[in-house]
Amino acid sequence: MDPFQPHSLYQLTQFISPTRTIHGPPYMAAPCLLRSKSTGAITVPQFADALNRTWLESCRFRPGTTSVVPRRLGLAISGGADSMALAYLCRQWERQKQTQARGVNVNSNNGDEASVTAFVVDHKAREESTQEANTVASWLRELGITTQILPLDWTGIRLSAFETQARRLRFQALGQACRNRGIEALLMGHHQDDNVETTIWRLCSGARGAGLAGISPLARIPECHGLHGVSGSGETFTVDADEFIQSQRQSPAPGRQSSARVSTGGILICRPLLSFPKADLVATCQENKVPFVSDPTNFDPTLTPRNAIRSLLSSNSLPRALQNPSVLSLVDHSRSLIHDSHRFSDGILESQCRLLSLRLASGSITVQFRSLPPSSTEAQQQGIPPQRLHEIQALTLRRITELVSPFPDNHFPFSSFEGFTSRVFRSPATTAQATEEKMGKKQKPFTLGGVLFRPLDPSNTNTSTTTTTTTTPNDDDGAGAGNGDTSWLLTRQPYMRHRDPILHFNVPSPAPPKSPEQESHIPWTLWDNRFWIRASIVPRQDPLASQYTSSIPHYQHGDEGPSSNSTPVPTRTPSANNEERSKESRIHLVIRPLRQSDISTLRQVHTKKSKRKGQNTNPVCEGECENEDSIGVAAFFAKLDQEAPGQSRFTVPVLAIAEGEADGVVGAVDVPLALPTIDLMFPRLEFRGWRITWEWKYKMIDLESLKLMGSV
Repeated sequence: MDPFQPHSLYQLTQFISPTRTIHGPPYMAAPCLLRSKSTGAITVPQFADALNRTWLESCRFRPGTTSVVPRRLGLAISGGADSMALAYLCRQWERQKQTQARGVNVNSNNGDEASVTAFVVDHKAREESTQEANTVASWLRELGITTQILPLDWTGIRLSAFETQARRLRFQALGQACRNRGIEALLMGHHQDDNVETTIWRLCSGARGAGLAGISPLARIPECHGLHGVSGSGETFTVDADEFIQSQRQSPAPGRQSSARVSTGGILICRPLLSFPKADLVATCQENKVPFVSDPTNFDPTLTPRNAIRSLLSSNSLPRALQNPSVLSLVDHSRSLIHDSHRFSDGILESQCRLLSLRLASGSITVQFRSLPPSSTEAQQQGIPPQRLHEIQALTLRRITELVSPFPDNHFPFSSFEGFTSRVFRSPATTAQATEEKMGKKQKPFTLGGVLFRPLDPSNTNTSTTTTTTTTPNDDDGAGAGNGDTSWLLTRQPYMRHRDPILHFNVPSPAPPKSPEQESHIPWTLWDNRFWIRASIVPRQDPLASQYTSSIPHYQHGDEGPSSNSTPVPTRTPSANNEERSKESRIHLVIRPLRQSDISTLRQVHTKKSKRKGQNTNPVCEGECENEDSIGVAAFFAKLDQEAPGQSRFTVPVLAIAEGEADGVVGAVDVPLALPTIDLMFPRLEFRGWRITWEWKYKMIDLESLKLMGSV
């Protein structure tokens, strides 16, 4: 479908050097490429219009937010003509916005005015790096722009693959600087010529599809995965299962966690100058007397493939099919294909995929894939070729899988999904043929994209959510429903042996109860690429803390909502000789998956306590401790069965305390304290004078996919 084929670029590929490759996921972009029709210096209205249009794409990343450009903008400035033109235009935009705000409210001075902050990265790679960064910063300050220099720290980093390491450090420094200043968008100075050069190089590398959509006008900041408030996090959106699941709306299941918080936010890279050629940016600097630096190595065609492409373009040495207008048309065409693919995928999600259960606490969903007659979907009605429809189904399957997967979005190529579409998307014809050919054979579970697909008994998938969650996998190949519908339980794939995700934290013991304001924190941490978790250790005010304490939960409401809880921490009481050492000790906390041994140990402890019933002499709980403990254990397993059925429970996180630690060395045994995402605490008897509180939220996901599947 692409107008260009790799073999037609053979000579260009040989000239550029075939040894260089492009890494990274495909770009998702707007369906239409903006192009500036004017030449010369860029005006402020032209820039403001381009910025507003580019930001419209932010709705894809931030559910529930408006398309208005944020008040606070960050700028990545290198000192070249591209970024300095961007800095000048943003400063004029800032002045314009501030003037408008003061005109509306003369007395307004509440800090809500538009503001622009420029960031200059000091790579510390050469002796001149710091001086160059200071020079660029002085230019920006002369323009009246708030400026911060970001020196990179190379401590402990090997200098092999310097460019890769520098890119990672640079984006992490920029992302964290934006987060610390409350900036949502980081603007960069990529322009139309960059777009053309990038697309030609990708053609030479054999790219197809989304790879030919050019540079994305708006994208999540790269190289910052796992940094809270920078990558796909920082804000929350409450997802209520009742809004997505029809059966749950009709008859809500008692005791279910009907809502959960999902991460949103993070820093977005915005490129508002992609519609303008390089010449316009240079003219903007020259006309407004904005200083900039020019790197002569950027024009040496023997240094890099991009330089070679730039030289060929500037000298008009390429055929017309590879000149700017043709390449930009190719980018438009590729973006249009991407847009159509997602639109058709939305139609499949809405018409053929039904969300039966949603359990974000355990990271699992149940989906029914409905069998529809031919020409019942928009893609089929428009005569999409079978191969193209197959690709759209693969896209749809990837979107569903990414709701549960422990891998970042776009981690797996479409090709890895194409071989599985026939197992879930079935038409009546293929269903009848499969039933005839495979009568008596079993539909088996399979793993795809980090997710385990387990078939469910079709006779139970039309009942309530609770019934569906407790259904055991059925190997009936979808027979029994009579219409080819198949239902699957999607959970995180089982962990590989000795590959459990385990995080360790050393936190200081909190102050005595007389200082309740002191807390020891674990910051927001991404566990298994699925759950954001943070915890705090706080002193207890209960005078009976050193004695028996009930296992009934005491909920602690955090800053961001109700998905938080607390539990006292079990320990052996320190002796008087170790009192001073205890005050200076550190607590070693662990976040790891739930294990079968945790369940077995709890059942054994509960059995032993039941046998000793009536022998307790503790006056604090005389006559009722055993009953409360029994109720707590029974409720523990009941809720665990409901929120994390079957083997999915062994993919949920456990908050534990390591025993036998000394000077940061962890002992071989840890004691599980709680299942934070399910808000369950392991029942215990003896507690120290402090407790652990926690909060959690699910990773950023495509909420539009949930809405579409819930509308069936």
